[in-house]
Amino acid sequence: MTQMYTQTKEYWASPDLSLTESDIEQIYNYFLEAERPQPIEKITQVIINHRIAEEKSKLKPRMEGRIIYQPRKQYQVGDKLVFPALQFAHAEVTELRKGTNPQFGEFQVIAVNLNGKAREFSAGLEVEHPLNRGEGMDSIRLEEPDPDALYEQFGEFLNERISAVLEQNNEFIRLAGQWFVRGLMGEINIGHLHLSEAVLEISGGGPLPTPEILVHLDMPKNILPEVQEFSLNYALLNDARFDEVAPPGRVSWFLRRLEPAYVREIPDRLAYKPHAYDRALLGSQMHQLERELDDEWSEFEWATVPRDVTFTLTYPHRAAGTLPLSSRIRPHFPLGISPRQLVSLVDKETGEEIPAWVSAEGRYVGGLTNWYEANDIPVGGYLKVSAGPRPGVVYIDYSRRPKARREWVRLGSIQNGQLAFHLDKRNVGCDYDDLLIVSTEQTTAVDLLFRSGENQRRTLASLLAQMMPSLGESGPQNAVHAKTLYSAVNMLRRTTPGAIFAELIRHPAFQTVGDQYWLFNPQKWQN
Repeated sequence: MTQMYTQTKEYWASPDLSLTESDIEQIYNYFLEAERPQPIEKITQVIINHRIAEEKSKLKPRMEGRIIYQPRKQYQVGDKLVFPALQFAHAEVTELRKGTNPQFGEFQVIAVNLNGKAREFSAGLEVEHPLNRGEGMDSIRLEEPDPDALYEQFGEFLNERISAVLEQNNEFIRLAGQWFVRGLMGEINIGHLHLSEAVLEISGGGPLPTPEILVHLDMPKNILPEVQEFSLNYALLNDARFDEVAPPGRVSWFLRRLEPAYVREIPDRLAYKPHAYDRALLGSQMHQLERELDDEWSEFEWATVPRDVTFTLTYPHRAAGTLPLSSRIRPHFPLGISPRQLVSLVDKETGEEIPAWVSAEGRYVGGLTNWYEANDIPVGGYLKVSAGPRPGVVYIDYSRRPKARREWVRLGSIQNGQLAFHLDKRNVGCDYDDLLIVSTEQTTAVDLLFRSGENQRRTLASLLAQMMPSLGESGPQNAVHAKTLYSAVNMLRRTTPGAIFAELIRHPAFQTVGDQYWLFNPQKWQN
């Protein structure tokens, strides 16, 4: 039995595998027959079946005028051979010589040029061998490839490869996991778009699924509903007035101008400007501390599987009413077509549902200001997110207390134009990390200092030098923990733990006293 090339791993797993003009034509024909959008899995299966049929149709012409190689046959120089066991490769006999083997006796050896390489094969060898069975093309039994088995083995790789090729072709469009051909789409004109805007405005901006908008557009009845939906989705996606805000696998639309302000623009408290530093300065303990803090702008690989995550709330996110899209939290909020997404955060204890918005660009989930206030959640408070019952729903929780109790908190205040700290008692509604908890009753003044040009021009080292004396008054030997410095500095500058830790190590005015505690030596200070 002869194996076809389309049954081999070498064929389907080749990094050079691409789509031919014949493949593209086959995909077109498939869409003309199906008349509706299709997932990539279906398109890949079409290509697999097409390639198998194409190889079979080419086999017979490759045999014409050639001798099928069999070890028992005799050959002459100039004979044109075909080798079914080598994907029906062609070769011409260039030389003959005698061969001998104690087991088989004398036989003939033929030299051929096969695909540019000199090869030798046995001839005149009357032995039991699979290649010696039968006579001629009719005797060749092809081992037919199983398209389903091929898809099961190579489908994931082929889906990605074919998608990448189709994305380079302007005639093919992908939306929400479905592909379609531009020429088969329904016409969406400017009137349809204006009417879509009006429908969403009446609905408070959205969200509305596409079918609920389509019922108002009076599309031609001869266009299939799936095509109408795909066509409108494509038109809305390419109009800046509209945002697709549903979790992956669904489509819902919202008017961009009616989205909350914190969605349209990144809150200034969360706006991050990278601070260049040498990560080689950070030792293993600093790396471990950085991983524990899991800042959304730290240089970590994002997790891919959503798991229960407990994390600490930082000042920028407490002030903005947001959650960080950190490396561990991000898998709970997979994005669809749009970089923004409307989700539901559900208080796991009370069942309260909180509409929230995901911003991929800003790496945050917003909409929690009232929830933070109602539950006395402090900076440094422990929060937990876990998977909800369906996509687009995420549980949020915290370590609850029967009643908020007063705890010692580092309070920031503005003194002589600078941020200083002292300890005082305030209500705290949940368990917290004592090294991270900071607060202020002068929110407006702190925000003004945060936004001031003078503060923005200051170096990170000068911020550390200015804050460390007052923070150290409550610490052991007037030392300050690195986590506390990260929390306090972020009241005036949005930056990462790694940048702060590197500055502590780099500058001689900052001296470690062990266990990640640091002292400021003003005698060595030079900004």
